[in-house]
Amino acid sequence: MMNSLAVASTLLLITLGLLLLPLPPAGAVRGNLTRGAAIAVEDHPTDFLVSPDGTFACGFYNVSPTVFTVSVWFARAADRAVVWTAAPARPVHSRGARLALDRRGGALVLTDYDGAVVWNSTAGDGQKASRARLHDTGNLVLEDASGNMLWQSFDSPTDTLLPAQPFTAARHLVSRGGRGRLLAAGYYSLGFSDYAMLSLFYDNHNFSSIYWPNPYNNYVANKRKIYNFTREAALDVLGQFLSSDDAGFVAADLGAGVRRRLTLDADGDLRLYSLDAATGAWTVAWMAFGNPCIIHGVCGANAVCLYAPAPACVCAPGHERADPGDWTSGCLPVFRRDCSRPTKLVALPHTDFWGYDLNDGEIVPFHACAQRCRSNCACVAFQHKQNMECYLKSVLFNGRTFPGLPGTVYIKVPVDFDMPEFPVHQWREYGGGLAIDEDIPRCDIANGAAAEVLDLNVSTYDGSRDAGKPVWPYLYGFLSALLIVEAVVIGFGCWLFSSKGLFRPSRVWAVEEGYKLITNNFQMYTYSEIKRATGNFTDVIGTGGSGVVYKGILEDDRVVAVKVLKN
Repeated sequence: MMNSLAVASTLLLITLGLLLLPLPPAGAVRGNLTRGAAIAVEDHPTDFLVSPDGTFACGFYNVSPTVFTVSVWFARAADRAVVWTAAPARPVHSRGARLALDRRGGALVLTDYDGAVVWNSTAGDGQKASRARLHDTGNLVLEDASGNMLWQSFDSPTDTLLPAQPFTAARHLVSRGGRGRLLAAGYYSLGFSDYAMLSLFYDNHNFSSIYWPNPYNNYVANKRKIYNFTREAALDVLGQFLSSDDAGFVAADLGAGVRRRLTLDADGDLRLYSLDAATGAWTVAWMAFGNPCIIHGVCGANAVCLYAPAPACVCAPGHERADPGDWTSGCLPVFRRDCSRPTKLVALPHTDFWGYDLNDGEIVPFHACAQRCRSNCACVAFQHKQNMECYLKSVLFNGRTFPGLPGTVYIKVPVDFDMPEFPVHQWREYGGGLAIDEDIPRCDIANGAAAEVLDLNVSTYDGSRDAGKPVWPYLYGFLSALLIVEAVVIGFGCWLFSSKGLFRPSRVWAVEEGYKLITNNFQMYTYSEIKRATGNFTDVIGTGGSGVVYKGILEDDRVVAVKVLKN
């Protein structure tokens, strides 16, 4: 009897002791997630994975009070910048969602409130993961019992590349959708092109193009290599980025000890950010574009990007916004295009719409270029440059304007269409609505103070009034006057420096002054600069008895002809 009482007393004491032991918290910061364990969305403020040095965290990230994603973010950044997301386009609810390492050890599984599988990782056939761990590099990995890596988040980047994260042909960075579309994929991506060049792509499912490296240049002028099928790139811990096609850049704060991320932002610009450890704020250490208007698709179709110095979008004359809340939707014409109706031209100086040309850029006078566009129903506008290059446009896309941009774009509108007053100062009428002269197009407007504040002066030109008028008499008259002036100047110069002229005491002095005049008024280019401008002498535009003439484009976008002498 006494033995029975002793046993009962002992069991009671053990039970009371177990009841008095402290219970584990519902949520806790974890070093890893073991097989069968799970993280609940309700515990997101306190239950998440953290890297050993505390730089990165992984768990449920609140996009809004009721919308969450499973992401990896910078734990010490003030904005908790996200560097990877499991399923960016498929968020989960704020109740009932779970991230678990499957009991069978096969994968990380994300489920929503109703138990539906939103995303899962696979560890490979027959491989069993023992834990999920977040490394100091920001890489979320699945490991077996021996620590061997079975899966890693670095293999499926979203919009950010971290130091030591390999970037290959099989991977892409895709921007986020931007305002109003935070969880949707954006229109911009970074990857290797068909030529094995690291490139930035724009694709809105209607229009697509490559906008980096510079699409106006060939690969030689862009200092790239093509058909190098290694197709690898990486950002190192010092802030240097290198690619197999010779693309590369360095951070402005180059050096060790700085946390960085390379992100393709929603506006299409590729930026390298550095974290200030003291404040948790980010600074831009490098970016692909100083002028955002160069990025394709910024303002959508039938719109122009103005840079002064922040980008702003305006609809082209005769167009209005398609979506008041989204400039990427562009603008729509307020007039009906009818090829049977007469048209007039609206001039946009220092403006360009990149791409979608109906021709290869022929060298023709303005009137011939205008006539080709007016007679082609598919032509909605044309660009004519100072060197008489003519580009017929089938679509108004990638529009941009800023002082010094060569060329003027002429948009076709019905001849009876009344041009409205423009609501912003960049598009005010020049000189109270002047029409361009009947014979000579007003191509170069506002080179003074107005251009300096980025005024885009719009004037109308009625091309129907010039039909059939020859341009050659004006051209011949101009050339004749130029020859007469040149002959007078040469004659005066010869007399000035002759023995009977004003400067006869010293012939040496005259030679020296002539040399100074030449050297002070002509710019010298190195051979490498000329080689780069001509794309390694690839575009032949003419030949003669003394050499071959090549087309070149200088760094300020001026088009030049370069003659290579035979001897």
